[in-house]
Amino acid sequence: MFKRSVFLAVTIGLAGTSSAYAEATEDLPEIRQKRFDLKQDFTEKEKQIKSMDAAEQKYLSELKALDDEVSRINQEIRDLQSIMDEAEIIAADMKIEIDKLAHNIKHREQLIKKRLQTMQNQDGLGLYVDLIFDSKNLSQLFDAATAVSTFIKADKDLLAKHQADLELKKKQGSELERKIVLLEKDQLELDSLEAELQKRVKEKQRLLDSVQKQKQENESELMDMYEVYVNLASQEIAILKEKQRVEFSSTQPEEGFIMPARGDLTSGYGPRWGRLHAGIDIADESPDSSVVAAASGTVIRSYYSATYGNCVLITHKIKGKTFTTLYAHLEKSTVITGQSINKGEMLGYMGNTGDSRGKHLHFEIHEGQWNYEKSNSVDPLQYVKK
Repeated sequence: MFKRSVFLAVTIGLAGTSSAYAEATEDLPEIRQKRFDLKQDFTEKEKQIKSMDAAEQKYLSELKALDDEVSRINQEIRDLQSIMDEAEIIAADMKIEIDKLAHNIKHREQLIKKRLQTMQNQDGLGLYVDLIFDSKNLSQLFDAATAVSTFIKADKDLLAKHQADLELKKKQGSELERKIVLLEKDQLELDSLEAELQKRVKEKQRLLDSVQKQKQENESELMDMYEVYVNLASQEIAILKEKQRVEFSSTQPEEGFIMPARGDLTSGYGPRWGRLHAGIDIADESPDSSVVAAASGTVIRSYYSATYGNCVLITHKIKGKTFTTLYAHLEKSTVITGQSINKGEMLGYMGNTGDSRGKHLHFEIHEGQWNYEKSNSVDPLQYVKK
């Protein structure tokens, strides 16, 4: 069983680093005790875990598949939007060039009309003949012929330039029409992708509603148990890494936290639906709404959770004090477990993964280590300003 093997791997990994834990910080004993308490429940719950494992894996698989599909469609929307933005700029530049060309053509047409009117009023060809025959000598005749040739060439060049510009305008107009047709086609594709995205979101909503109606309280506890255990074990390792990172860092100590994402504050810290909402929710519908680390630290765990979706937990050591931040419902994570992270570094895009009813970031700050009861959680707005 996958979760059983994860539990054994983490247990062996922790046992193999027992000498390192002997020098752990003051945060570790409480975490270790909670982890050992959980370990005692594994034997009692083993039969229940086996009976529900298949159903749970099916639920997680379907939920993750939907979230992955939404992530893929979002990326296609971002890519297509980028192509459309570039094409719109090119089309706008082409329109400016065509407008300039049209202005030059109109101006030249007025010159040609005036030239023709002058020639008609003054018998243009006769004027050239008179100019040649009125020459007194061979030198004047040569000069007159040269002048007439120059006039005629200028007229021919003007007409040739006019014809070339007319053809260029026609060609550029056709190219602009082609660009507009492609843009309209891309817009239809974008509309189709967005419709497909909404379809997937509705499918996920139906799945969540179906699963939540069937799920019993003990099943929820079982689903959470492994996640909590691995999070606690990973936190022990990350706290040690973070302690080393801070000790060997050459940069100045940080003062505090920054807001991890732009957007509207849609839900605050405090009681909600009969339980503690241990963080704040930030929503932003733009397709490239990124999420960044609120402070420098070490990634405790970057993973997919049935509740939190794509989630990142980070431990921080600020002015000798341990903090933990949590970033949930990411479209996808761009960091890995155990990675050192800098303040402001991208963690992923804001998403709608896990048990989520709309695109947003759920953000938590804990004064100390993270635990399942969220007893160390505080209102993030105490540390960051919206």
